Amino acid sequence: MLQTNNIPRTPVASEEGRRPTGQDIGATPPDPEALPGKRRRKHTVAYKIRIVETVAALRKESRGAVGAFLRKEGLYHSMVKKWERQVNDGTLVAAGREEKQKSRQALLEENKQLRRQIKRVEQRLERTEMIVELQKKLSSILDSAANPPHE
Repeated sequence: MLQTNNIPRTPVASEEGRRPTGQDIGATPPDPEALPGKRRRKHTVAYKIRIVETVAALRKESRGAVGAFLRKEGLYHSMVKKWERQVNDGTLVAAGREEKQKSRQALLEENKQLRRQIKRVEQRLERTEMIVELQKKLSSILDSAANPPHE
C-alpha cells in the first residue's frame, strides 16, 4: 500500500509508547505527602537461635519441610545458614540482663587494671629517661676528661 504526499496519514490507535496528553476527568490528583518507607525486620538473638534449632530438627524429618517453614516465616535460606555459622562459632549467644551486667563489671575492672598498668609504665619510662640523660652527661664528662683541650 503506497501513500502519496498529498494524502494525510491517519493516526495510529497507539502512539508508539507515548502517554496520552489528556487527563482522565475522574482521576484523583496524586498525594503530595511522602509515605514512610518500610522498616527492616530486626530479629532477636533468641529468635535466631530458635529458628536454627527448628531448621535443624526439620532437616531430620523431610527435605521439603525446611523450605515450607522458611517461606512461612518469610526468611531466606542464606540468612539461616549465616545464623547457623554464628551459633557454631559461638558469636551468636543468647545474653541475659545479668550477663550484660557481669560483662560491664568485668570491663570496669579491666579498665582500672589497665590504668594502673599505664601509670606503672609511665613511671618506669620517666626513670629510664633520667638514666639515659645521666649516661649522656657522664659520657660527655668522661670524653672531656680523656681528651683535654689543646692549649
